Amino acid sequence: MSDEPKKPGGVRDGGETPYEGRPKPAGRTLKVRRVGNSLGVVLPKEVLAKLGVGEGDELSVSDMPSGVALSRHEAEMQEQIEAARRAMKRYRNALRELAK
Repeated sequence: MSDEPKKPGGVRDGGETPYEGRPKPAGRTLKVRRVGNSLGVVLPKEVLAKLGVGEGDELSVSDMPSGVALSRHEAEMQEQIEAARRAMKRYRNALRELAK
């Protein structure tokens, strides 16, 4: 058994880079750091300003074909999505008939 702490999946110690043979993605490079028992990324002021967020605000993470995207969490939009889901569940039979 080694004295080195076990690394979470996807964490590498140098060696081969994940971009070997592929172009590096454009944009700013951020380092993943340990934050307590978790891993995190510190966002620069410019990125926070572009997102329109500050300390304590929530971000939404969306899957994209090229990776993930961060955006400001819109509570009102989330409430509308939840209301639509409840309505679709409640009226699913009627909606199914209308779709025919």
